Amino acid sequence: MRAILLLALLVLLAGPVGPYSFPGTLHSVSAALSMPNPEYTLQANFNGWNFSQSSGTNPTIVSSFLFPGQILTANAYVVDGLTHSLAYYQPGTQPLQVSQFDICGPANTCLAMVSLPPSTPGALQFAFSSASTFELYCQFHPFQMHGKVFVYRSPDTNGDHAVNIIDLVAVALVFGDNSTSSGFRPSSDLNRDNVVNIVDLVVVALNFGRTV
Repeated sequence: MRAILLLALLVLLAGPVGPYSFPGTLHSVSAALSMPNPEYTLQANFNGWNFSQSSGTNPTIVSSFLFPGQILTANAYVVDGLTHSLAYYQPGTQPLQVSQFDICGPANTCLAMVSLPPSTPGALQFAFSSASTFELYCQFHPFQMHGKVFVYRSPDTNGDHAVNIIDLVAVALVFGDNSTSSGFRPSSDLNRDNVVNIVDLVVVALNFGRTV
């Protein structure tokens, strides 16, 4: 146990961990995903979001700084001369359930949307209310343009609105536990993979000192 706590403190004292290919960032979509206020930019193309770009087509947006209540800023612009939209949908929403006529709102299947006419870039700011994997669609071309947004559990594990040593120790104390362990605490499994490991420690360390 002491070794795990020491490891946690070393991660913290080492300072910022990025940027590198840790599962908390997706630098090929937008380097700003590695900042405390995550932001990304996508190209709207009938063949898929960011078609032929280094991020890969229809990428999953991931950031260690994206958790419930944290504002995510999306920027998008059209590259194929067509009309598009960028819309967030509830987890598990299928392309057949998506329409340009959907009404978007926090309690709806469509959560939020911004229109993307051919000549005008669009921006959308939205805070997801839960830790889950949400759907990112173009409502005009949902079968071709379908990405995802991964939302971590909050690094504020005890809900006191501050990410501090209490949260780091809380994760370290159950390090190695999985969903079958008697003492498993989902709040310490920040990346929702059913095991508490170094990824969860690093997410807390990256957000250390923040008020959330």
